Amino acid sequence: MPEARQSGSGSEFSAAQVRSVVRELDLILSSKAFAGSGRCQEFLRLIVKHALAGEIDNLRERMIGVVMFGRRVDYDTSNDAVVRVKATEVRKRLGQYYAELGKPPALRIELPSGSYVPKFSWNQPEEPPELRLSLGDATATTRIAPQAPADRHPQIPTNRSGRKPRIIAGVIACLMVLAAIGYFTIRQLFPSHGDIQSIVVLPLKNLSGDPKQEYFADAMTEELTADLGQVSKLRVISRTSAMNYKDRKKSVPEIAQELKVDGVVEGSVVREGNEARIIAQLIDARSDRHIWARTYMRDLGSILALQREVAREIADAVSIELRPQEKARLGRAGTVDTEAQDLYLLGAHLLDEGDPQNALGYFRKAVEKDPDFSQAYAALSRTYSSLGQAAVMAHAEAFPKSKAAALKAIELDEALPDGHLALADAVANQDWDWVTQQQQLKLALELNPSGASAHWAYALVLEKLGRTDEAMAQLRIMRQLDPVSSQSSAEVVEAYYYARQYDAALDELRRLQAANPQRIFLEFWDGVICREKGLYDRSVKAFMKISDRPFALGHMGNAYARAGRLAEARAIIPKLQEHIRRDSLGTYEIALVYAGMGEKDQAFEWLEKAYAVRDMGLSFLKVDPGLDPLRSDPRFQAMLRRVGLPL
Repeated sequence: MPEARQSGSGSEFSAAQVRSVVRELDLILSSKAFAGSGRCQEFLRLIVKHALAGEIDNLRERMIGVVMFGRRVDYDTSNDAVVRVKATEVRKRLGQYYAELGKPPALRIELPSGSYVPKFSWNQPEEPPELRLSLGDATATTRIAPQAPADRHPQIPTNRSGRKPRIIAGVIACLMVLAAIGYFTIRQLFPSHGDIQSIVVLPLKNLSGDPKQEYFADAMTEELTADLGQVSKLRVISRTSAMNYKDRKKSVPEIAQELKVDGVVEGSVVREGNEARIIAQLIDARSDRHIWARTYMRDLGSILALQREVAREIADAVSIELRPQEKARLGRAGTVDTEAQDLYLLGAHLLDEGDPQNALGYFRKAVEKDPDFSQAYAALSRTYSSLGQAAVMAHAEAFPKSKAAALKAIELDEALPDGHLALADAVANQDWDWVTQQQQLKLALELNPSGASAHWAYALVLEKLGRTDEAMAQLRIMRQLDPVSSQSSAEVVEAYYYARQYDAALDELRRLQAANPQRIFLEFWDGVICREKGLYDRSVKAFMKISDRPFALGHMGNAYARAGRLAEARAIIPKLQEHIRRDSLGTYEIALVYAGMGEKDQAFEWLEKAYAVRDMGLSFLKVDPGLDPLRSDPRFQAMLRRVGLPL
């Protein structure tokens, strides 16, 4: 019985043999013998695909333990028999499958004892010799028919010189057709890695044995995502969508289909003292095939630079040629003070969790420990901005500090996308400098085309300028990069609201509320949308679910006024004045209440006070529906010009 044995190259198999192995594997995995054992199915699929690809080095006990069972790369194989036990079970199930088949199979897949390399045996007569045509990654195979016996009769003389070129041309043409068939067959079964144009970094697993190190694994996921985002030829899914699969129950192909990506990066992180070990692997999601894997060991001071190295190697694995500037950015070396880096990562984790107040202290300490830490300055800028926008810190304090930190980040590293994104936010909030903001956002997107947050920020400034169609275009890109997170849907709600498409905004909001019933910011959008639809009672109820914050109080007062409940509207004003005395927040919101009551002089008086303290509410002056009663007044046009907004 002839056997096709694999050596070190996937071209050892013909296209027909590959197809027959894939068919047989599908039959085995769907059989009664393998039913109910997902791990056995996964094990057999893994070793067969590596064997067909000629990746025999990956079929070692330690590598299988790391890749399939999440073991540490240095785990003790003599005491941990997880791979051997599973291989034994697979052998038994294969024996059961063929015993129950009842007839000799055309092809038999076996797992020899003591080996993790499968053997494929074809039960058919010896095949004729093969002629192989190499076409780069593909190999086409054709059979050479046995020669017929020589003709005993005399040959009629022919003009051989005329026939020979035609025969050669015919043979070449046939071989080219056969080569093309083989090439496209293999491309269909195993797509070229160069075809990978979109990718997601799934949350790296924390294998440190310490749940407190979870923040470290999440931070490594975010850093690798950001660095891959700098590869312009790759579409990289945002971390906010990827984190939905942190405790995933779905397979890699299922996740890839939901996110519409070609490739998936997964791996693990082990932190031991001041060192970290990262295992990363790249999977072609279309064939569920591992195409690249590496293990890295670094001290913590160089761990951020390591992520750039990983990004370069992944780009190389999928045959993406980096632009010179991308090579330069991803080739940057440098180390960071270990303690400063840890403080930064802890702060980043808190900021991502929506806790800027506690994150602030970590970032401050990080830049104190390492004054040259550009990423920490960018994060510090973003934190000050978040505190100002959430009405936790006075705008007059938050936004100047945000701008100073952003400028420092860029001074230290002009190639840092987060620095330009932070400065764009700061100049808009502090100076209403819309031109500089757009310039900085374009720089951030040039440095990281897959930056979902930069596309959102650009959409928001376009909304404020009244350029609705352009804003929607940016949000469509954002949704491609952040397809399953609540953040992207919330930004679409906001865009519809400021475009005065209230029914579309409410429809989007209802879908979002069904998935995220506890999110406070959803109550705010529910309140303002219902108010504009004339559903005042529902609007007020939504605002009441939010704590005593100026932005909710001002819009609630506006809703009371427009519902004709003027006494209740006026009762809001002393509450806002108390906020102004305490933390200088609420001037714009008092103007909203007076605008709702139609008392224009008082409304403009408070808009002037808002201008004096640089209240960020004025950045929405052009589009906020709550101020519509003031728009026909010449004083409103003058205020628009002072804030730098188009008329």
